[in-house]
Amino acid sequence: MKSRQSNLHFFFLFLFTLIGFSSCSKDSTNINEIIPYTRIDFKTTRTWHPELEQIGTGIYFDSEGFYSSAGYKNHGIYIINTGDGFIAMDATCTHDPNIDEHIEVSEENNLIGICPICKSEFIFLTGGAVHKGPAKYSLRNYRVIYNPETKEIRITN
Repeated sequence: MKSRQSNLHFFFLFLFTLIGFSSCSKDSTNINEIIPYTRIDFKTTRTWHPELEQIGTGIYFDSEGFYSSAGYKNHGIYIINTGDGFIAMDATCTHDPNIDEHIEVSEENNLIGICPICKSEFIFLTGGAVHKGPAKYSLRNYRVIYNPETKEIRITN
């Protein structure tokens, strides 16, 4: 009887080890591996951009007037008013970051960004989450600091 219990322990140990090694692993790809670090540090105000007053609206900033880069490869940055604050994201497609084109706002829905090359779709209100591939990763997000007294919006990493 003792040998059966011992074998049973080894069987369960083997089974749990096998399950542990064969289970699905979470994709641990870091956005920094896809979109390389680019220094971002600029300010704007809601006063200068009244389109940021409404919830669910946003604006695209390109490299003109920036003291730092306007996103990776100067593809630009989108700032979106979520109602709870603001989100800033890089306009570089995560499917192929080295293309010269940037994510553009969909003509049918201004809350969706579309890559003109691979046709991946990203939802702006969720920080650029992938809506339709081939892209697998969300857009790179940047830190947003908002001062409601001055209406200043600062984007940095």
